[in-house]
Amino acid sequence: MENLEFIENYFKGIKDDVQKQQFEKKILEDAAFAEEVAFYISANETITQQLQEEKKRRFREIYDEQKVISIKRPVRNMWRYLAAASVIVAVVLITWFVSGNKNSSQQLADKYIQENFQTLSVTMGNSDSTGLNLFNSNKLAEALSMFETLAKNNPANSDAKKYAGIVSLRLNNYDKALEYFSTLEADSGLYSNPGKFYKAITLLKRNKDDDKEAAKLLLQQVREQNLEGKSEAEEWLKKL
Repeated sequence: MENLEFIENYFKGIKDDVQKQQFEKKILEDAAFAEEVAFYISANETITQQLQEEKKRRFREIYDEQKVISIKRPVRNMWRYLAAASVIVAVVLITWFVSGNKNSSQQLADKYIQENFQTLSVTMGNSDSTGLNLFNSNKLAEALSMFETLAKNNPANSDAKKYAGIVSLRLNNYDKALEYFSTLEADSGLYSNPGKFYKAITLLKRNKDDDKEAAKLLLQQVREQNLEGKSEAEEWLKKL
């Protein structure tokens, strides 16, 4: 099992959020990997923790009806049993990853990031257009460097700070994203300022101790002050 160490680290409780996200994304997108995870669980006798008793009883009934067990080929049929059990476990795991905890704070942030921060609009002649083109080509590190340079050379360039924060968020550099969004939030000269809302998104995504409560306070301020992101803030506050 080529992914054994990766799987073991996950079930032993890896602390790296990026690795957790990679694991959960891989189990959804890679059927072969999902089967490896399922087999790992069954081989370590944790299948009983994943399946409801009714499903186990039903499996046994089907198993007996089909007369899979053969005295002459016990080893081969044991592998059949494990394979069948692994399929069931894979289904349970995938269902849990897809549908479990639908209204979690991180999922709210993930959905917004997926829908709004995958590509950004580019206006010809805009000083940020090179960085935006890099961002839209998924060259995130290069885009961040470009936006940071623009923000440093022109502190009044609020768009550069906003984009630097968004790229940092996409790169899971939450502390840097919060720094840029806080600077953006403090810019009182902007007619429409998303800084406070973007800080809330970053905190929900980071999901450390007290991050959720801090994000809720920011969302309440967004709603009460009628800031950019008000409609999302109103909906999210009902779910948090």
